Amino acid sequence: MVLALLCFGIFLFLLIFAVPLGHAMAAAGIVVMAADGINAVGAVQRIFAGINSISLIAVPFFILSGLLMEGGNISKGIVDFARAFFGHIRGGLGHVCVVSCMIFAAVSGSAMATALAFSNLLSPAMKEDGYETEFIAGLQACGGTLGPIIPPSILMIMYSSFAGISVSSLFMAGIVPGLLMGIGLMICCYRYAKRRDIPLLPKIAGKERAKIVGKSVWALLMPVIIIGGTMAGFCSPSEAGMVACLYGLIVGSVVYKGLKLKDLPKIFGKAAITSSTVLILMGLANMMGYMLARLNFASIIADFFASFTDSAILVFIIIVIFLLLLGMVMESNAATVIFAPVLYPVANAFGINPIQFGLVVVICECIAQITPPVGALLSATASIQGVTLQSTIKHVIPMLIAQVAVLILVIFIPPLSTLLPSLLAG
Repeated sequence: MVLALLCFGIFLFLLIFAVPLGHAMAAAGIVVMAADGINAVGAVQRIFAGINSISLIAVPFFILSGLLMEGGNISKGIVDFARAFFGHIRGGLGHVCVVSCMIFAAVSGSAMATALAFSNLLSPAMKEDGYETEFIAGLQACGGTLGPIIPPSILMIMYSSFAGISVSSLFMAGIVPGLLMGIGLMICCYRYAKRRDIPLLPKIAGKERAKIVGKSVWALLMPVIIIGGTMAGFCSPSEAGMVACLYGLIVGSVVYKGLKLKDLPKIFGKAAITSSTVLILMGLANMMGYMLARLNFASIIADFFASFTDSAILVFIIIVIFLLLLGMVMESNAATVIFAPVLYPVANAFGINPIQFGLVVVICECIAQITPPVGALLSATASIQGVTLQSTIKHVIPMLIAQVAVLILVIFIPPLSTLLPSLLAG
């Protein structure tokens, strides 16, 4: 118990003094390994074991497919499609933003990529229609949270590698809650537009709508390849990511003509750097997580909970509150790789469904990215729109309430997250 607390204490101490996250995890793991009599070779082995996972192969492919989609003008096809079907409803361009984020989320798996994908495409038109810049920044940030919830999801892949559960099952678990969160954001857009009396956009005629769908079909097929291929069992998530990259490369360069040969080194380089950052964190976190597991840190926490309650739902709620608070000050990938290996055994000890728990972890980390003081997503979109983080908060609160409502539904109604995976398994 002493070594477990020492490991966790060293990690927190270094974070307080702004030591980079990876260095803090490595230092905590190495010190405790040495104290436990494990040599340096063991540390290297644990780092390698942390990234030596078949499910993690999908991470660089989903990152690359999102970048190809953004750079190849495929995003414009998505916006045009959303505009054709949702633009004429009250709050039209807000709905277009949300629906576009939902479709893009089915390709990228990244919250930040989803939040920033449509800034240049939608912001000017939204401002012209009367949407406040602060509202636009808040909506784009909240739309970005759908990226890791609607499959595919880099956070889900990371979680599944720790928990040893099926990536496909976790992907399917995110579909219904992701759609509910999108609908919640659209309701917020409707209320905002009605309150500000934003004019309705003209409804696009059937013939023109059919033409837009015809032009957008190539963009819409990309998420179909990933989700449809995975659900039907034609391919694994990693294979779906590979196919999506190839498809995005061909469609972005040949059909939409947004990708040029000179752009590819930059896109591939950015994908490599982003993927490496995620995988390095995974490796270093595994070393620290290995020591915490070896020292039965999860059992210590489970025994602590058991000492004052035997209610699984109460433990679930306490963990959720902890994750939401943690996400306010820590990047979501980092929070997942550090605490998922510790909290998963605790949830398992209290009989909480592993797929439901995994989805709740992902939702908590996504919601926390739009809450101050850090609010990584909200900070990014506010910076792009040229407004302060504080000025966006009043617009984000209704959207945050809608997303927390979906989180509560997922906690108390398990079939929302477990029904589709069970049908897939059947």
